[in-house]
Parts: sequence; structure tokens; C-alpha cells
Amino acid sequence: MQRGHLISIVVFLGIAACAAAGDLWIKGEPGLEIFLDGQRALVSDNGEYGLLLAGVTTGDHTIRVEKSGFVPLEFFVAVGPASNQIVVGELGPEITDGVQGAADGGDREQLVGTIEITSDPSECNVKFAGQRILKTQPVMTFPNIPVGEHKVWFESSGTVLSTSVNVQKGETAQVRVDFRDRRIAIAGEASDVPEDDSEVEGEPPATEPECIEYWVEVMRTDDPEAIEPARSALEGQGFPLYHQKLITIEDDGTLPVYKLRVGPITRDNMARRVAGLLKHGGFKTSWVVPEECQPSSEPKAKHDLIPLP
Repeated sequence: MQRGHLISIVVFLGIAACAAAGDLWIKGEPGLEIFLDGQRALVSDNGEYGLLLAGVTTGDHTIRVEKSGFVPLEFFVAVGPASNQIVVGELGPEITDGVQGAADGGDREQLVGTIEITSDPSECNVKFAGQRILKTQPVMTFPNIPVGEHKVWFESSGTVLSTSVNVQKGETAQVRVDFRDRRIAIAGEASDVPEDDSEVEGEPPATEPECIEYWVEVMRTDDPEAIEPARSALEGQGFPLYHQKLITIEDDGTLPVYKLRVGPITRDNMARRVAGLLKHGGFKTSWVVPEECQPSSEPKAKHDLIPLP
């Protein structure tokens, strides 16, 4: 009995140790060298997703990014259990005329802050400072951002949201994006409810749609062969083809992306119930997508989508 007790304690301590660490994904230009708390970090290069620092202990850490011929970049990051995707902008060319103040972090550190983004769902597209980046981790951090107002756009499943973020000296602006409710919240500010936004400055704000219907997206893939098995699985769960919608889009003009949705559903709470049923049925990435529709006074058709018990 004592031995079993000891094993339980060891297992518990092992789990606790794992829970006290997080992963950092650093995305930037090729050829970066990463230093963690002054020591060269052991990283693995995952190409598209960046450089991985695995198992970093939770708490505050200093990250230094170096590249031959460029000014090093140093910043602080708070590591938690959730993976953090850090996006490093272009490094400035190295100063060779003997003026090294900026290279050593002098005035530059005094005039910058940080933007930290979390989102639901976790994966979405983020456009900031001319960069369009796929957010793949629970947290995305932009360090060393000049103080002032900055516009950020977010896109997921055809829904586009945007907001202005006020970066203050030495502070972290925490931005929370909820695509399900189409809300953006910034720590310390009132919750914002933006509409689908374009990038045209001076455009008048869009009016609230008269009618909104809801769809549950169960798949986003670039593999056309995955579509038919998914549609068959939906039919098997009671969602016929006339309650399925397949959307084909061009992703940056390169690969076609396919989105498979179920709907339409008239109320948000019903849509969330459908999403829950689909998750329970094996579609692990089901989420609700609101869309503008045409108001109608006609009675419901017999095949209106009703959540299954």
C-alpha cells in the first residue's frame, strides 16, 4: 500500500512539473539565433510555424533575438501553460558608425510596448503592420511595438473583425477576439462589437444586419478528398445534404481551401447546441459562424434544421 502511495506521489509530481512549463514559438525572418535569459536556447525549426522553444518554465523570461549584421532585439515574455506564438518583425541593420545606443536597447525600449492576442477559436488569421500571419497557438505576442494606435484585423471562416489597439510604453495590451460572438475585448476597455470590416479608411460604419442566421463549420481543409467522407458522416448523424454548405475560397491565391458547414439555424443557442452535438459525434473543431441573411415572414419549411436530441 505504501509503495502504491509513493508511485501516486511521483506521478503527481511529474504531472505538476509538466504543468509548470509552456512552449514558445518564435516566428520571424530566417537565420535568427534565440537566447533565453542570456543563454543560447536549444530550438527546433518547424519551418512554417517558426522556431520552437519547448518546455520553458512558467514565469517571466528575457528573449534575445540575434542575426549577423542586424541590431539584436530583446524583450520580456510571460510564459504560461498555453503555447505562445511570438512574431518578431524585421530587424534593423547593424549600426557601424560607433553609435550603438539603439543596438543596446537604449531609447528604443522606452518607446515600445507589447500586443498579446488570444482568440476563440484559437486558430485564425491576423493582419498587423503589413504582415498576414496564421495564428496557430492559444497566445500570439507582438513584442517591441512602437507606442500609439495600431489597427489589427482578424479573420476566421469568412468573418472579419478589426480593432485599434493603443500601445503604451512598457505595457502589454491584451486583446481577446471571440468570433462566435463577434466581439473584441481589450483589457481595461469596454467590449467592442465590430462588424465585418474592410481596410478602406474613412468608410462609414456598417449598420446592424436586419437578419442573422447561424451555420456550424465542421471542416476547413485544402484536401478535396476529405470532403465526401465528412459529408457522408454528417448525413449519418442526421444532417442531410440540403442542410450542408460547401464553400471554396482561394487562400492568398495559392491553394484552394474548402469549408464545410451545417445550417442554417435561426438562433445562436440552437447553433451552439448543434456544434456541441457534432463535437460529441467526432467533429472536434465545430464552431458557430453568424451570417447576414434576408428577413422573411414566410413560415418555416419542414426541413428547417432542428438540433437532434
